[in-house]
Amino acid sequence: MSDRGARPRVIHVITRLIVGGAQLSVISLAEGLSDDFDIQIIAGPQTGPEGSLQRCAAATAPLTLVDALRREISPRWDPVAVPALRRLLRRLDADIVHTHSSKAGIVGRFAAAPLRARAVHTIHGWGHTPADSRLRRAAFIALERAAARRCDALLAVSPDNRAEGLAHSIGQPDLYHVIPEPVELEPVVPEFMRGRSQAREVLGIDADVEVIGWVGRFVEQKDPDTLARVLIGLLRDRPASYAVLVGDGPRRGDVETALANAELSNRVMFTGVAGSARMLMPAFDVLVHPSRWEGQPRVVQEALAERIPVVSARASGIGQLIRDGKTGFAVAPHCPEEMVKAATAVLESAELRAPLTNSSLDELRSTHGRATVLDRHRELYNALLKDAR
Repeated sequence: MSDRGARPRVIHVITRLIVGGAQLSVISLAEGLSDDFDIQIIAGPQTGPEGSLQRCAAATAPLTLVDALRREISPRWDPVAVPALRRLLRRLDADIVHTHSSKAGIVGRFAAAPLRARAVHTIHGWGHTPADSRLRRAAFIALERAAARRCDALLAVSPDNRAEGLAHSIGQPDLYHVIPEPVELEPVVPEFMRGRSQAREVLGIDADVEVIGWVGRFVEQKDPDTLARVLIGLLRDRPASYAVLVGDGPRRGDVETALANAELSNRVMFTGVAGSARMLMPAFDVLVHPSRWEGQPRVVQEALAERIPVVSARASGIGQLIRDGKTGFAVAPHCPEEMVKAATAVLESAELRAPLTNSSLDELRSTHGRATVLDRHRELYNALLKDAR
């Protein structure tokens, strides 16, 4: 440990501070562990239509932007990213370097390798995805294997993440720790109907309207094509229902066009980026989540915490969150018909209708939740620092 004072220095490194799950987790960890550790954040400069969390991050912990740290593979930036980040990490004299997202994880672990800091990487979702070419997947897997050899701990946010990493020979089993995303599982407004009334007042929706909700980024990962088909199916089958889509992204226009072509635009609200998307969730009767791949989605945990049933594609981490027939359903990916059927079952079920009962979430709260996750990180950091001494 450095001799700056009582608190060890932990530096979180992430590629970009857009509105996204990994970014929210970084800010939550920085905020929740600031009494125990001297926390700083390093990020790249990029933002996007999804919205920026740079101001929120800077208000939580000292933030440094590294111009060469970019999300995409770049012949221009990548050759200088590792040495630029290494110089900064050496100057900041970290005790622990904690990286997030695949690209920042690879660059950050190579940058930290010759330094005295212990290296930790959280797998919010692997960089190799089903949308990648075979060559790109092979390249990312090879880089992840190399980066794992320069790491003291790999934190998988779900058992599925760990299993996928080991299947690709990324790291040894004892390198992994399964620690979920730090999501508060108590509702923001304890009394459900008051929270619903407030959310619907903000949205301008009547109390008796049936609302199908979605929260996320309009990107390929979230399967906007399936999302549009699910909404068209549900809205046509249920003529009194309404859809609210919270978020933004490059493929928002595709969903808007599909709904307009189906002549359903007047029954869909696109809110854009919301300052607190979670505060709007009590307005929903069901959340649909047709994602192609995940680590373990925060949005599903947040909806459940707000007592909203969820129908999700069966991506990584979903199996630990949704109890079929109790808190919603997990269905096959790329299957809008199955998702429509499951969402209809939720909307027509007295047992599954919002609000979910507190007892239906007991199992989730026994293994997940922000306080539990912060404790797990605190224990891991202290164990690594003890080994270093």
